[in-house]
Amino acid sequence: MEKKRLLFIPVSSSEGIGEYMRSLSFAHYLDECFPDRLDIHFLLNKHTNYALDCPFDTTLIEQSATKETRKVNQLIEAFKPNLVVFDCAGRAAQMKTAKRAGAKVVFISQHNKKRAKGLKLNRLNLIDRHWVAQPDYCIEKISFSERLKLKLFPLSPPVNVGPFFSQSSSTETYQLLAQLNLTNEAYFLVNAGSGGHGEKNQLFADVFYQAAKKIATETGLKGVVVFGSNYPNNLPEDDNLIILKSLHASEFVGVLANAKFAVLSAGDSLLQAISLKVPTVAAAISKDQPKRLQNCVDSNLTLAADPTLASLSDAVKQLLVPATYQATKNVLAKIKPHNAKKEMLQGVSELLFGISK
Repeated sequence: MEKKRLLFIPVSSSEGIGEYMRSLSFAHYLDECFPDRLDIHFLLNKHTNYALDCPFDTTLIEQSATKETRKVNQLIEAFKPNLVVFDCAGRAAQMKTAKRAGAKVVFISQHNKKRAKGLKLNRLNLIDRHWVAQPDYCIEKISFSERLKLKLFPLSPPVNVGPFFSQSSSTETYQLLAQLNLTNEAYFLVNAGSGGHGEKNQLFADVFYQAAKKIATETGLKGVVVFGSNYPNNLPEDDNLIILKSLHASEFVGVLANAKFAVLSAGDSLLQAISLKVPTVAAAISKDQPKRLQNCVDSNLTLAADPTLASLSDAVKQLLVPATYQATKNVLAKIKPHNAKKEMLQGVSELLFGISK
């Protein structure tokens, strides 16, 4: 049987990594669900630190895909995919090329502005599935004008599927925690996203690291600091913290799931922590994060901080007040998680094979 060809085109930059990690986790999951039936290919910016480590066949370009339409179209025409997944990427011209090549098109968005791009009239009949990688509590409802467009024109309606992530098995997670000498809920996790964000010649990963040192001293808990794949400097040596450059996506989720609390940027990892019922302190470190963070704060799902040493450490003190910590746990326990894996698997199954999975 000829394999179905899947092309993943995530936004890929030297700063963020969320879109790539989501696409990578999704690709692995599909590969597991359809063994020996898929030919998976990625298109990535060659200047990212993760581009050369992608486990799937990869085409490298000079910039993120949104700025390389000619090369994107050339790859689509040459690869002839059955399905193209545009993760927060995808210009209308690229989607048109995909449709001309006979491909189904999936568009993943993760905030209002990106979602709105999927509802532009130049996307008519171009998008077969539009998934929003946010839970309902974290994104505004579509506007009146967008609802009207959906009634009048053949646009794919956006569906909030929540965060997509894969976990290691319980055995694999146990082995990883044992390897790191960690005990369930006896440590905290610190991560400032990909490690590439910063301001005023300072990387937020370094600020979060300094906060981790202070938190470990003040709480007596073990700390795990994941600097991120895009962190450009040498890692510090620290006898009091576990310092890691990066973890595989499922390993990161395993460590996060068993932490007493986490200090995170307000990106995908925050939504993963909420889904996993892990109390958090979060700081916005990129332009798409403040609104998401505020929505989570308004729902009492996290404590907000500025990305500074003092603010992060003070917010952790507040979180660890027993009454605050228990109240946060109680709110998290009531969150009904989305099932992105089920929704997205079913969509791909229908688009590629005409079956419900």
